[in-house]
Amino acid sequence: TFMRERITTVSGSPSERGCAIGSAFADDIRAHWHALLDSFYENGIGDPQGYVDAMLRETSFRPAIEGHAAHLMEEVCGIAEGAHIDVSRAYALQLIDEEWAYRVRTRSARPSEKCSSLAIRDALAGVTWIGQNMDLGSYTDGFQQVVRHARDRQRLGALLFTIAGVIGLMGVNEAGVGLCVNSLPQLPSAPQGIPVAFIVRRLLEASSAYEAADLCRHLPHATSQHYLIADATEVYSLEASAAGITRYLAPDPLRFFHTNHPLAAADTNSSDEPNSVARLRSLEKRLAFGAPKAEEMEAALSSLDDPLHPVCRLNDRRSGFIHFTTGSMLSRLPVRGAVSSRVSFGPPSIDGYYDVA
Repeated sequence: TFMRERITTVSGSPSERGCAIGSAFADDIRAHWHALLDSFYENGIGDPQGYVDAMLRETSFRPAIEGHAAHLMEEVCGIAEGAHIDVSRAYALQLIDEEWAYRVRTRSARPSEKCSSLAIRDALAGVTWIGQNMDLGSYTDGFQQVVRHARDRQRLGALLFTIAGVIGLMGVNEAGVGLCVNSLPQLPSAPQGIPVAFIVRRLLEASSAYEAADLCRHLPHATSQHYLIADATEVYSLEASAAGITRYLAPDPLRFFHTNHPLAAADTNSSDEPNSVARLRSLEKRLAFGAPKAEEMEAALSSLDDPLHPVCRLNDRRSGFIHFTTGSMLSRLPVRGAVSSRVSFGPPSIDGYYDVA
């Protein structure tokens, strides 16, 4: 029952897909909206709705979305229709990273450090593994979902981990392209360009990692973000911002690890990022050699090696953690055969992983 409530499959036009998502998760989407406003209030924003209204007025992402991903905006409108909420609310729910960037620009808020990702190629077996912990505010707990997008004549099928009402946070497609993301708050963001959620979905329409990476390089990015893109034969680690994109070439071309500080620049100073560095070192130490098994990668994503800066972040306000591991996803991308994925609907050290594809 738990799994059935968390997973839905959608098909049809973008509007029909969105309406199906909105209908399936209507109660969760409306509750997510109110939890988001409550989280703003708890973080010192006295008028949450006024704050959201100001963010929408003072940013201009819609032109870039309409120019590069208009069908995804149609899906957002469908979500609003299906969930019986205003389109502006459905749209605002997509702006997770953009809201943080806006808060930093306008209120001098502390930048967010969230998410830990990995990609490991087993060249002999013809398989790439890609995985991530998605770290968001603890208010997202209970809203974790998986959406399967059926294939149609225009677009590949895809499997997305997300939270209620958001078009996608991380995922894989049926061509064997996997995508994970990490915020990079040190790099510049802008009040225009394409928001991260829309870029995630656009990249998962590509038929290869090369195609997705090429598309990533040519899209206008609103928000600083690391995109880890993989298929069975290639991995691309791209650090994107409003100023451009830099590719990170890992010391070992078969394994990539990334958290929340830039790695591509030779003069990058990570001394001010103890949380991000500790999580990165934990992944590196656990998965540095050989061809790790799935359970070893799941253990790395579930790890609590550093008590202050664990890879897996628990929903425990007493711990003082800013963020919480909303979910985790690990996917197997083979040269031949079907893609398979396992998902945790919450911190994997507590919730464990479920087969979802």
